Formats: sequence, C-alpha cells, structure tokens
Amino acid sequence: MVNCLAGTLKVILEQRDFKRNLPTSPSFVVKRQVNFDEAKNLLLTHISKFSVLSNNELSKRKHPIGGNFSGEEWAWSQYKHLDHHLKQFGV
Repeated sequence: MVNCLAGTLKVILEQRDFKRNLPTSPSFVVKRQVNFDEAKNLLLTHISKFSVLSNNELSKRKHPIGGNFSGEEWAWSQYKHLDHHLKQFGV
C-alpha cells in the first residue's frame, strides 16, 4: 500500500502531464445533467477561494489522495489537475 501511495504521489507532483485516458474513480463520475454555466461559475468560485489561501493554510489541509502537501505541492497539483481537464476538453 505504501508503494502504491508513493507512486500516486509521484504522478501527482512530477512535472509531466497526466496520461490521457486514465480511468476515473467511480465516485467522481457525474450521472446527471449539469448546467455548463453553473458548473463553470462554481469552478471559478473555487479557484478564487483557493487562490487566496496562504501556503500555511494549504499545508494544514489533507489531500484526498496524497495526504499532507505543502502549499507549493497543493498549488502544483491543482494547476496540473485543472490543466489536464482543460486539455481533455480542448479548452
């Protein structure tokens, strides 16, 4: 289990992009209609809230996959995750 988490953490924090077509955890699959404008506005709200958090505040939060991250690791993982999905949908 430790090796699996270490491998996942490495993938999250390394400089390379996430691989394409990775499987999505069933808990994240959306099975209902979503209003695009509402979802976009919610994403922008979350980005705004995240962007004002200090490194100290971020380091107190636990990443759901990677555990304890520094503020810099949180920022990088959020950038990388959002970039992955924007590229996925050609944005």
